[in-house]
Amino acid sequence: MALEHRQTPSASGQYRERLERYLGAILQRDVPLHEWDRHKRLPVFLARLYRFFETRIGHTSLLFMAARQAGNHTPAEIRKHVDLAKPEFDGVVVYSAERLTASSRARLIATGVAFAVPGNQLYVPELATDLREHFRGPRPERPDKLSPSAQLVLFFHLLRNARDQPRTPTELADLLPYSNMTVGRAFDELAAVGLAQVERRGRKKLLWFRAEGRLLVDTAKTFLIRPERRLDHVRWLQEPPELPLAGEHALARLSDINPPATPPVFAVTPGQVRDFLDDGRAEKCEAADDSDGTLETWRYDPSVLARNRMVDPLSLFAKFWDDPDKRLSMAVDRLMGQWAL
Repeated sequence: MALEHRQTPSASGQYRERLERYLGAILQRDVPLHEWDRHKRLPVFLARLYRFFETRIGHTSLLFMAARQAGNHTPAEIRKHVDLAKPEFDGVVVYSAERLTASSRARLIATGVAFAVPGNQLYVPELATDLREHFRGPRPERPDKLSPSAQLVLFFHLLRNARDQPRTPTELADLLPYSNMTVGRAFDELAAVGLAQVERRGRKKLLWFRAEGRLLVDTAKTFLIRPERRLDHVRWLQEPPELPLAGEHALARLSDINPPATPPVFAVTPGQVRDFLDDGRAEKCEAADDSDGTLETWRYDPSVLARNRMVDPLSLFAKFWDDPDKRLSMAVDRLMGQWAL
């Protein structure tokens, strides 16, 4: 059965206001929604079908996909749309519409799709758990690992920004592929793990790091995440694009270890992999030995810090510093010792 909609939102602002009022009434707090500026990275047809708003409630980041007009998309189709948006957003993606039938709501719940119907129903299991922790229980002193956005802010500071302390979220958002809100959350996260201090001057939020250079890297290393989230072996069907070399191949270029005998590994974003496959520029293959190379999909955009067609040394450190292969962990440690941070 197709989803049913009572009416079409006449304008982005009107629908956003109704959703804000509804969330505020349910949660008994202000929930401002902001336009999500990364929707251009999604397939074009999604931008035609949805408006995108982001917010943060408790510890949870939310992206609302608000249906633009009445349509005949089934819950299975909506699940596919939500899954296409998830790799580009570090949080929970929520489908939003004017009205859903009872059967459609049940099918979305069964397939694990969060949804919001202004004035009617809010189904976000992650948010329910988060609100219990945020309002009824003790707040965790610090996260176990950095989020992708916090790690990119840290590495950007070390490699590009060290002499320009402090910075505001607005200033960094102009330089990084994140919104002001996401950078502000990264500030709070870096302060929570003790790497930085957040200072408020009037309405401005400023970030100061407590150390610099190798000392900051060593202090941060147990909180770092491996940048890659998946690997895809591919054959190029057209001229391959210029991509930053990654993984052990990049480490060999920057250190004294021998390069692996396998085809090269390149760092990419989820959107790049999708574009290469959809445009017929590449096809997947099962084994590395049968491929022209491997695409290493990263949790943050590798091009922000890449130089000379090579991923940045700090992301290599995050990947290899505790690698069980001592040859790799020792090589990246020597690299950090030589790098002028």
